[in-house]
Amino acid sequence: MRYFFLTFLLAGFFNLFGQTGNYFLSHFSPSEKKYDNVCFAMVQTEQGIMYFATRSGVLEFDGRNWNLIPGKGAIYSLQIDAAGDMYWAGADGYGKLEADDKGFLQLKTWSRPEVKDVYQCLVVKDKVYFLTDVALYMHKEETKPIRLPATTLSGSFTGMTELFGSIYLNTGQGILKADGDHLVATTLGFSNEDEILFSSAYQNMYIVGLANNKLYLCGEDLRPREMVLEDQPYITASVVVSGSWVNRDLLVLGTLRGGLIFIHAASGKTQEIINYSTGLPDNEVYALMNDKSQSIWLAHEYGFTRVSPYLPFRSFSHYDGLQGNLLCALSLGDQVYVGTSLGLYALQKEEVFEEVIHYDYVLKPAKKEVKKEAAPPLASPPAEETKPPVAEAQSKKKGFLWFLKRKRVESKPTTEGKADVAVTPVEPEATSPANTNPAAKPSYQRIKKVEKVLRSAHYVYKKVAGIDAKITSLEQVGDHLVAAGLGGAYEVTGLQAWPLVEEPVRSVFNAADEKMLFISTYKDEIRTMVLGEEGWQTSSILNPLDEPVIHIFKGAEHEFWLCGLDQVHRVEIENQQIKTIQSIPVNNPNFDGTAGIFRKNEVVAINSQGFFKYDRSRQTFVPIDTLAKPLRYFASDNDIWFRDAHRWNLFGQHPGQSNLDLLNLFSDLRFIASDQTSDNLWLITGNNELYKFFGEKFTPYEPGYPLLLKSVRNDNRKVSRAGLMELDQEKSSVSFEIVQPDYLGSESVEYRYQLFGLEKGWSEWSSSYNIVDFPYLPAGEYTLMAQAKDIFGKVQDLPPVKFEVLPPYWKRPWFYAMEFALFASLVLLSFRLSTRYRFISRILSLLTIILLIQFIQTAIGETFETRTSPVKDFFVQVLVAFLILPVEGYLRKLMLRSLGAQTALHRFVSPKPPVAVEEKQEEN
Repeated sequence: MRYFFLTFLLAGFFNLFGQTGNYFLSHFSPSEKKYDNVCFAMVQTEQGIMYFATRSGVLEFDGRNWNLIPGKGAIYSLQIDAAGDMYWAGADGYGKLEADDKGFLQLKTWSRPEVKDVYQCLVVKDKVYFLTDVALYMHKEETKPIRLPATTLSGSFTGMTELFGSIYLNTGQGILKADGDHLVATTLGFSNEDEILFSSAYQNMYIVGLANNKLYLCGEDLRPREMVLEDQPYITASVVVSGSWVNRDLLVLGTLRGGLIFIHAASGKTQEIINYSTGLPDNEVYALMNDKSQSIWLAHEYGFTRVSPYLPFRSFSHYDGLQGNLLCALSLGDQVYVGTSLGLYALQKEEVFEEVIHYDYVLKPAKKEVKKEAAPPLASPPAEETKPPVAEAQSKKKGFLWFLKRKRVESKPTTEGKADVAVTPVEPEATSPANTNPAAKPSYQRIKKVEKVLRSAHYVYKKVAGIDAKITSLEQVGDHLVAAGLGGAYEVTGLQAWPLVEEPVRSVFNAADEKMLFISTYKDEIRTMVLGEEGWQTSSILNPLDEPVIHIFKGAEHEFWLCGLDQVHRVEIENQQIKTIQSIPVNNPNFDGTAGIFRKNEVVAINSQGFFKYDRSRQTFVPIDTLAKPLRYFASDNDIWFRDAHRWNLFGQHPGQSNLDLLNLFSDLRFIASDQTSDNLWLITGNNELYKFFGEKFTPYEPGYPLLLKSVRNDNRKVSRAGLMELDQEKSSVSFEIVQPDYLGSESVEYRYQLFGLEKGWSEWSSSYNIVDFPYLPAGEYTLMAQAKDIFGKVQDLPPVKFEVLPPYWKRPWFYAMEFALFASLVLLSFRLSTRYRFISRILSLLTIILLIQFIQTAIGETFETRTSPVKDFFVQVLVAFLILPVEGYLRKLMLRSLGAQTALHRFVSPKPPVAVEEKQEEN
């Protein structure tokens, strides 16, 4: 509800300009060849992630990266419930997408092995429905499915749709309602020949599309009302295959051969047609979806396109007739002029019709039966057409998925018209009484009809006569236009141009108050022309300035500034006469073009070195240190548009422009100019697109999706994102991939990060920091913090990611405990051996002292490790060695003294026998 008012205003505003300019399109396509662009369905999660059902599996897209969730066969349908759970239906059955033990989605199968070719699924409240041509399966969590089979009376199921919580099925007996485990007749009022292609809900109203290309509005009374469409012939010829609400006032139709058709819901008038002539790569729409930003996604042969009806951009580069590289643009009243590398073009209204061929089937009048004797025919007569009028519409009903939605029967192709459409004959039912008598079988004749249908492009570009060279500058002079380029300067009225200067011109500037025109030529001359009763007359020529003048702007009263490469020339004019010329140097070592404006009684110049303010007392340009150096810049009227390392900025008369952030969609703009009649802008992008930007009017609704941790890789292997991660120090190379889903300016989203436990501050903002790499991390506990900033400046925080890098096993507590136990065992052993094996005991004692000292040194060194520099760590270890040196000497003396005391005590208690006794014992 909170966006209704904005939507209404946007619709009303753009309808005023709906005849000129096309909706903003964004194109997406997987770069890897292993991904399949044939898409059957699309869904979007609450986190903003897009999922596409393709022949290779489920394709995941976050605005930057593509990821394939493989399946055993093609996936035909995807649905998502209120809890965010996704369900799939495909060639190998149906099931649910569930996360594995590492947090990555996988396709889990629910169906039995014999269930195949499930071509549709729907989520209605707490139930999920899956449809094949022979059965409908209804699932609840942790319960057995209910199977509703097709019968001989109903015929095959060819599709299902939902209306106010009920499921309706297309069958051979018409549209039936699924009520529990059986089918019942409906009260929708459609005939048995009608078939529902799609339904789309918006609050308490549904839009229902039938196979005969008719649209109906259905309320809670379940009484559909047919919509009267302004361009019904074009819609019928284009063959409707899908549709959806955009918002309360706008709905969209996807067609088989006419692209997208946007229709005003209340009046039925066509608002916009998006097809090949307006920037769509292909006119055949596979599937479409309305996302959370009131934009339409459609799938086609070359990938995916996102159409943004309410984004305040209108494209002017896809009308017929425009040729060459686009260089400049300007509005003169209701007329749009575009200068290109091949000349000057004007946008003209022109009604263009095309002939659309289609066929109707008319019931033949009954013939009286005349009895004749049978005779062998000389030649086989042509077979009569027996196809009813609805059959052709049925054959087109579901686009390229029709082969899954009814039993295979032989089809008859037709080659007339713009597209080949399969025609499936409808066999009469064997049980029908009318079919028991061959004489009662109705026959139809095929009638060819040709209709003229108004094409989507109501406007075309026409070349202005008299200009056959590049046009680089346009200037409004009163009610006329002055165009300048390599052929000279021309005065333009309508589609005709008259030369003012017939030599190459860099730029022109209209001094309206002085009724003068400044023309900068390639000879580094400034020609001035005065407007008199007989038109423009040459007044004078400034002395050669020995440098090209690219930009001219007006300063204070009677003051004009001519921007050269390393000088800016101040010119004073009174009574249409040049009084003084003053040249002021400006810092420009790279010889980039200098531009400038007059703002708040100050003259400001700009080039690649930054901004400069003119100091009148010192008569010099002083740098403005508070503004960053620009990477790109454009000056128009009293505004300077410039881009720094992060975003576009405005310095001029309108610093509070509300939608300025939307310019960050384009990092490669090569032309910006204010519209002469409004506060809007003309933009030309690096890929030769021309847009009109309604910067002061409305702010589009673009929700900021949360920042997500997409994957974690340790030693090039994916690891679990759940719980506390533990990494081995020997393999501590870790990479975090984070993403904020964005489909408007994904490449312009910037990221920064901070790792607590290693770094003290945040990193710089960068669009490349969506992947954070740490080639090596010392042992310890860490916490990763990250932020993302979109083109609107909105910052999203990533929930803290905690992980631990485990030291090698010889540095872990359990290993220290084992070492201590070993040392204690050695000490005890040395004491026990000291009575008989003094030499071995001393060796064990010394070894124990060495190991114990090494143990103490290692423990202290790990405790006081700096983790900042190997040199610092080395000096810390040396210091620790000197500190424990006295401890080593004390332990050595203590243990040796203990061993000596034990030896003396042993001798005192057990003295040696006399020598004579020992000798006697040896003799014996």
